Amino acid sequence: MKKLLLSLALSSSALFAAPMATANPQFSTLQMAQVQLDNLSFKNIMRQFYSGQMSRGYVDDEELSKMPHVTLGQADEDENTTVALMHPVIEYKNNAKESRYLVMIEKIQVGSEGNVVSCHACTGTADLFSFKKLNNGQYQLVSRSAKDAEFSGSWGRVGLDLEEIAKNLKPLGKNLVGSIFQNGYTSTGTTELWWEALHLPENDYINSYGVADAGADNGGSYEEDSPLYYSYDSRLDVINNGAAYFPLKVTYQGEKPTEDYEQIRKVNYSKLFHFNAIKKEYQ
Repeated sequence: MKKLLLSLALSSSALFAAPMATANPQFSTLQMAQVQLDNLSFKNIMRQFYSGQMSRGYVDDEELSKMPHVTLGQADEDENTTVALMHPVIEYKNNAKESRYLVMIEKIQVGSEGNVVSCHACTGTADLFSFKKLNNGQYQLVSRSAKDAEFSGSWGRVGLDLEEIAKNLKPLGKNLVGSIFQNGYTSTGTTELWWEALHLPENDYINSYGVADAGADNGGSYEEDSPLYYSYDSRLDVINNGAAYFPLKVTYQGEKPTEDYEQIRKVNYSKLFHFNAIKKEYQ
């Protein structure tokens, strides 16, 4: 299996509970367009969206310390602080083949000595911003994630791999571009995966939505010749039917337990998932 992001946020009976869609202020295209920056540098992004919150930050992690970073707000009662990290900007095309620029500011918890606060169920947070370049050279905000948006993750980090997301960018609706990717976790010898869809709309907030179970393997607990062993995976296809949100077809293959885990059966079937724009979830 491909490299997994390990997360203990979900149980096998509730794979799609994270990330969750939450109630947000009404999206305003005009309000977004008021934000215009000379460039997408760390300096400009932080001054625009986090002014008045910043102070010098320290991260005792070789990889993370190389990323542009700064502390946000004050330390909590455990003397942990929030450190904002800027990932490399991703350029992509919208459905009109116009260039857009995706910025991610990841926010992690850091201890008093600079150590990343990390546990299996600990997750970071992130703010996502999409910009377009104007004829005058400035960058205008097109959309962003809501301030209370939640993303899956673990070990103190957010579960959004921008390199993986960039490789999988594709139309997910008539006027919607996004990315399909997997997240997962391992616990007590069992690995479970789920599909997520990152939506990059230009008339709504950016968000990531759980789609469906993507596969599982309990080989860490049982040998392959055990009657209790199972392993299955899946393939996800986007069905372009011209709708506002394209259906997603997930095809399962392998040995899969039933929902009540009473039986394990060989499977080879497909299931369609449709996005409910009112509930903001795939069903």
